[in-house]
Amino acid sequence: MKKKLSGRKSIILAGILVLSFTILFSSCSSQKSVVKENSAGSTADYVSKVSVSYDEAAPEAVAPAEASEARGFGNGGEMGGDRADSSSDLMKQRKIIMEGEVYLETKEFDNTIKALDELVLDYGGFVESRNVTGKRPNSWSLRRANYVIRVPSESFEQVMQDLGGIGIVIESNSKGTDITDSYVDLEIRLKTLKVQEETLLDILAKSTQLEDVIKLESRIAEVRYEIERIENQLRNYDRLIAFSRISINIQEVDDATETVLSPETLSERISTAFKQSIKTFRLNFENFLVWIAGAWISITFFIAIVLIVLVIYKRRLSRKKQKKAVDQIESRDKTEEKQREE
Repeated sequence: MKKKLSGRKSIILAGILVLSFTILFSSCSSQKSVVKENSAGSTADYVSKVSVSYDEAAPEAVAPAEASEARGFGNGGEMGGDRADSSSDLMKQRKIIMEGEVYLETKEFDNTIKALDELVLDYGGFVESRNVTGKRPNSWSLRRANYVIRVPSESFEQVMQDLGGIGIVIESNSKGTDITDSYVDLEIRLKTLKVQEETLLDILAKSTQLEDVIKLESRIAEVRYEIERIENQLRNYDRLIAFSRISINIQEVDDATETVLSPETLSERISTAFKQSIKTFRLNFENFLVWIAGAWISITFFIAIVLIVLVIYKRRLSRKKQKKAVDQIESRDKTEEKQREE
């Protein structure tokens, strides 16, 4: 009896093992078929995947390497060379747009304009715009000039100093705009787009279906448009970085503003105020004489009209007085005659 039971158990175990192997084999076959089905797809689907992967993943992959290079770091994040040399290299790699603004006064307007033109040429710059208003020799209308010049960025500070030699500097301002991060981001984006363009061109060369070719060419056109846009923006940045912008305002004056120390004591303040009042009175009196010399015809004509009006008014007034006196005499005579008749 026991032998029969053990024989049955062995048969059952063998059946279970066969069934397990059968299930395992069928599951492996189904997984392979699924993989084959998923791996089969059109070239157009691959194009869309390439576009997404390069637009999103590639910049993140390229950015760390490019950013480390732009900031002067080598492989592994270590700084190359000495610390001082590295700092100097970092400053040279910065992309900075310099701008300045200067206000000048001058009594020799023509000489100042000529000196400014020569200064720009000496430093290899150019005049971007100019505007001159007013005319001479009429001192009643002083001249003013507004210049916008471009000079090489390495000469920016020297040009700002040399402008003090062609006139009296009333105000001077300068600022720098650091665009390094934006510039590096554009460069990384440009490299990524060029890699994407090459990949799309390779796929296009292997494509045979018309629908896939149309989609590929459309995507390539979009990528090339973006490449041209970024290249134009980088060229514009390079131009702004290479040539700094300086705005210059020149005002012609009869007496240039003097740079003096502020008075400290009461006597110095009184003396300065007295001298300034004399200077202001003299300047105003001179301007008044110049105005009279330029407007004497109008003044003479105005005085003549006023005199004529006064003469006419006086004559009318005297006539009214005479008429009033005559009326009074006549009324008095009439009154006397009535009294006599009564």
